[in-house]
Amino acid sequence: MTTRTLLCTKCGEPVGVTEEVVCHIVWDEAVIDTDGTVRPAEQHMEFWKGDPHRTLAVCRNPACRHHWTLRRAFEPTAPTPASAAG
Repeated sequence: MTTRTLLCTKCGEPVGVTEEVVCHIVWDEAVIDTDGTVRPAEQHMEFWKGDPHRTLAVCRNPACRHHWTLRRAFEPTAPTPASAAG
């Protein structure tokens, strides 16, 4: 399999990929301060990552920063040197 750099459709510079994910954080028991602010009773949280919601291509050029929804399939495993060479 041969690979090529994914380029920005606006400026032609290389782009990165970012995934938006649906997740939630569990703080457990909560307390209310005298001013009405809700806080966790103890400083402990559990982070639960969900499935990707949307995959974006983001231009790495600071002058451009163009981004768009990636319509191609995204595989989050980088190619090995042998498979990238073909």
